[in-house]
Amino acid sequence: MQAKDKLMAAAVAALWGGNFVAAKIALLTWPPFLLLGVRFVLVALILSPLLLRERPKNLKQILLLSFLLGTLHFSLMFGAIWAGLDVSSGIIATQLGVPFSCLLGSILFGEKIGRWRSLGMLVSFIGIFVIAGTPRIGDTFWQFGISCAAAFAWAVANAAMKRMGEVDIMQLLAWISVFCIPQYAVLSGIFDRDQWALLMSAEWPVWLSLAYTAAFSTIVAYGMWYRLLGRFPVSHVAPYQMLVPVFGLAIAQCFFAEPLTLQFMIGGALTLAGVGIIIIRQPRFGVLTKS
Repeated sequence: MQAKDKLMAAAVAALWGGNFVAAKIALLTWPPFLLLGVRFVLVALILSPLLLRERPKNLKQILLLSFLLGTLHFSLMFGAIWAGLDVSSGIIATQLGVPFSCLLGSILFGEKIGRWRSLGMLVSFIGIFVIAGTPRIGDTFWQFGISCAAAFAWAVANAAMKRMGEVDIMQLLAWISVFCIPQYAVLSGIFDRDQWALLMSAEWPVWLSLAYTAAFSTIVAYGMWYRLLGRFPVSHVAPYQMLVPVFGLAIAQCFFAEPLTLQFMIGGALTLAGVGIIIIRQPRFGVLTKS
């Protein structure tokens, strides 16, 4: 990889890391179901030309993926933040998707975990337990648990996507967005109130954050990421995913100045170290991202 390619990979990590902060800003005004529904409407509109291509043959699999990734994962992740979980804890918790994927790969596909990845899983889970014992999590323990469940939903979606084989990622995103829209319309209709008033009264930071999550962290970032994966081996590209929580934590500090205790930093470092071991030893788990 040349310097420009490495810079592109780092830029993708920064875009995905910033997605957590953008979501938090929007969630200060909108509930998660409404926010995510509008987000997928925007993604579907931007990618609408791809919907006019030949209809995919695996629409049932895409529908399942839209529920696992588009609805279940994102609603849990955004819901935890909306319910009071600090952004930094949410960023670290969602990294559990990598060790969860490792476990599911062994269970569903018979993949050998090996000593190194076993060590990575152990270290990452120890890190999460360290974070769970911090005072900041004591007040939002169930929200932290929800964000961990979001990581598991991502891992299940990762397994479902693996069964699909080779796909056009942009067309896949377009169809996932289309299928997510009615799901979030139902959820928002049941759980949200005054949706139209919230849409009309939202100020520019909400719309800017929404545009960021739909256009930049989704379409632009995925486009650059899969362009890199098409030109270079996965083992060269996937390790840059480890920069996502680094950028996310740094950007969260800039916007929210969340306190980082020594215990939290130790737990976070352990979690990221374990995730890093798994990605480096079996980097294909870094293909489907969590943002």
